[in-house]
Amino acid sequence: MKEMMLQARRPAEQNPGPGGLEAPWPTQDQEQIRQEIQATRKRIAENQQLLSQTKAAVIKPAEAPAQPSAPGESNEADCGYYVYGVVDGASTIEGLPENGIDAAYPVYSVPAATLHRQASGTPQAIVSRVSLQEFGQEQLQAFLEDIAWLESRVRVHQSVLASVSAVRTVIPMRFCTIYRSESGVQAMLTQNQGQFAAGLARLDGKQEWGIKVHCDTDILAQHVREISGPVQAMQAEMAAKSSGAAYFMKRKLEEVIAGEVERLGDEYAQRSHDCLGRHAAEAVVNPLQGQELTGRQEPMLLNGAYLVSRQNLAAFRAGLTTLQGEYGELGLSYEMTGPWPPYNFVALEIEEDAAHD
Repeated sequence: MKEMMLQARRPAEQNPGPGGLEAPWPTQDQEQIRQEIQATRKRIAENQQLLSQTKAAVIKPAEAPAQPSAPGESNEADCGYYVYGVVDGASTIEGLPENGIDAAYPVYSVPAATLHRQASGTPQAIVSRVSLQEFGQEQLQAFLEDIAWLESRVRVHQSVLASVSAVRTVIPMRFCTIYRSESGVQAMLTQNQGQFAAGLARLDGKQEWGIKVHCDTDILAQHVREISGPVQAMQAEMAAKSSGAAYFMKRKLEEVIAGEVERLGDEYAQRSHDCLGRHAAEAVVNPLQGQELTGRQEPMLLNGAYLVSRQNLAAFRAGLTTLQGEYGELGLSYEMTGPWPPYNFVALEIEEDAAHD
């Protein structure tokens, strides 16, 4: 069974840092859930062909089950294997959640199909079984339209990844990555072992942090009025005009101020991204989010993700504090969230043997 093509970009937030830079955990959790639901529904609405391909990939004729190994692959024909992420197989993972995305089954790890299952560089997947009566082709299609069901399952997906990433470097997999058998998961790990090993090495000791920058445009517009020579000249000219002429000049002045606010907002956002990027191993800019996602009146100027080593985290935070001091009075506010499993810094091209789907 190949993976679903519906991607959850981020798991649940945890461990907010000091200094009041992070919003309260429940707020960010709700935001991420809302984003995931909207992204999934939008993908369904905009790309029915992709959804049809996805549904066809969910259920395939079952292969002959391999001999189970502890905690074992069940011979139950109505179960699939949900993959949350991939970690290095050098040691046993402690403290995995008792309940997976299907509450009837626990979370456990599956090693690649190699002789030395715990050898360094040998990946292992974090999985749990799921009932195909709920996660099967037709059932999943219906459930993806059920917001309450989708929200609850995304929460579990996020929670499992959060618990694993707290103690291990993890490559997160897409929401609803499901295989028909445990041996299929093992074959996928073995076939992509080099890719997983390289990715885990690149991500080792690093965490993804999110920075969102919003702007109070009224405050920034007032700043423009105070510092812009052309704006001040237009204001002085307006004062000497008749009320009718001043009215038309006012409209032109508002256009000039709005254009300058937009220019400065872009400039400050780029400066902020460049400053934070200097303290990160990698950095990406994600699409800006509208009010329907952020729940804020202020427009978003920057939606950045930063892969930061633990050694550089203090410098990264200090850089953010500096930005707040420099641009806060101009109307910019900075919101730091994380750490997240590194969704924004994982680009997998999973190869799979059709015999093990």
